[in-house]
Amino acid sequence: MTYAHHGDACRAANALDLVGDRWTLIVVRELLLGPKRFADLQGAVLGITPAVLSDRLRSLRQAGIVDQVTLPDLARTRAYAVTEWGRGLESVLASLGRWYSSGPDPRTSGGMTPDAMILAMRTMAPPVPQGLPPTALRLYDTRQPDPPVREYRLAAIDGLLDARPGAAVDPAATVTADSTAWSEVLFGGLPLTDAERTGTVRVDGDRDTVLGVVRLYLTAVAPS
Repeated sequence: MTYAHHGDACRAANALDLVGDRWTLIVVRELLLGPKRFADLQGAVLGITPAVLSDRLRSLRQAGIVDQVTLPDLARTRAYAVTEWGRGLESVLASLGRWYSSGPDPRTSGGMTPDAMILAMRTMAPPVPQGLPPTALRLYDTRQPDPPVREYRLAAIDGLLDARPGAAVDPAATVTADSTAWSEVLFGGLPLTDAERTGTVRVDGDRDTVLGVVRLYLTAVAPS
């Protein structure tokens, strides 16, 4: 029985009828930055079974939050993508992340998928007072076997750091990293040199540009 069936007219309660089940918002998180195949989602949403993933995708499609799409490749691969309405859940996830970060113990354990890391960067986007040269991020998740490398680009837009999918054009610097290690550098205080030494982060090009990005985030998330 849903909250609506019990007579609760609260719109937050009715929203939870659509996205309140376990895994649902995590599936949406992995679709916010672009379509993914079922197998991609299965690899990204660690712990979910194929049956549960199928059920969540079915419910999300019925609710109008996710659509099935065809990718423009030679195989005409079927995939899943959020709808325009579904894209609005990014702000919900961002609010949940900021709320958790303001709590008594914001520490977490485990890892981050590449898309989850980019969404975290967007959630905590710091001001960029002096602009930012085009910067490329190439992230992968070492928790997956033979993980694909996903490309993103960083730039300053309207005075804030902007992170989004896609290759950067003529980047001043390129960061190739395990997404969890990059999270630890930006949000956990892991020195960039330490991550480079272990091989989980590699910087090509203008290292000062990358150090500038790291400093922006460290300043933004530092306790006041």
